[in-house]
Formats: sequence, structure tokens, C-alpha cells
Amino acid sequence: MEKVKTLQNLTPAMREAVAENMKERIYSTITLLALMAAMWQTAAEHTIKGAIISLVGAAFGLWLATLIATRMSYRAVHGKSIDRTEYVKTLFTSAGLLAPVILPSLILILGGATHWYTLKTGLMAAIVVTLLSLFLLSFNAGRRIYDNVWRLLLVSALEMSVGIGVILLKLAVGE
Repeated sequence: MEKVKTLQNLTPAMREAVAENMKERIYSTITLLALMAAMWQTAAEHTIKGAIISLVGAAFGLWLATLIATRMSYRAVHGKSIDRTEYVKTLFTSAGLLAPVILPSLILILGGATHWYTLKTGLMAAIVVTLLSLFLLSFNAGRRIYDNVWRLLLVSALEMSVGIGVILLKLAVGE
């Protein structure tokens, strides 16, 4: 409830920046789900270290690509370099791309450090946790909109199903 009050106290521009940050987080989550599904399918060909580097590298690559794209598009549209205020805003909004890699990396690091489970099992756990994070993001965002808990659960499940669809498509097509 405190989070809702905090969001309501933000200016419209700040709320838009938070929405952009969340949009980037969702985009990165779906992208990482596809990568984890591909690595799960070929787990015997990967190491835990390589899987972690791949996940972090993908998230970092998305983040860097967003920064470069913002600079280039700003110059193209405005005919000048991006100013400090816009660049700081971009750094904040694009930071959402980095957040989804944290839990999967921790799961894989734990498996590698303890040898409690295989890379394949760790990737499956990371996929499940990442899917649940999509569901929880949707559920938390929808609480302010939907009064009916069943409708909220349905909408959240449907939005999470995009991630499931990406995984199924990746597994069906293979590498």
C-alpha cells in the first residue's frame, strides 16, 4: 500500500519514467526467458560460468543498445546531442533492463557453488522464478485497476503467458 501512495505523489514526468523503467524490465525479462530456454535445451553444452556470463552479457547488451539507440535517435530528431537531463532519465529508465538478470544469476551461482543441482535444473528454476516475477509484476500493477481478485489473477496469468509462449516457441524451434 505504501508503494501506491509513493507513486501517487510523483509528478507525471516521474511516473512516466517509472513506467518506462518497468517496460524495459518486462522486455528484458521476456528476452532472458528465451535465452534461458535455449540454454536449458542445450544445457550439456554449457557451463554454469558460461550461462551466467551469457545472461549478464545479454542484459548488459540490451542496456548498452538502449543507451546508444537513445543517443542516436535523439540526435536524429533534435539535431543536437542529448542533454544531461535526458541522458540521466535514459540511464534510469534503461536500468530496468538489468534487474531481471539478478535472480537467475543468483540461482545459477548457488548451484555452481554448492553443487546441489545441475545446470539444467538451475536453468529450469531460473525460468520458473523469472516467470513468477512476470506474474507478480502484472499482479502488483493490476491491483490498483481490478477490484475482482479472479479477474486480476486471470489478467496476470494471461500476461505471464507471453513469457510461457516465448519459451514454448524457443523450445519448438530450437537453436
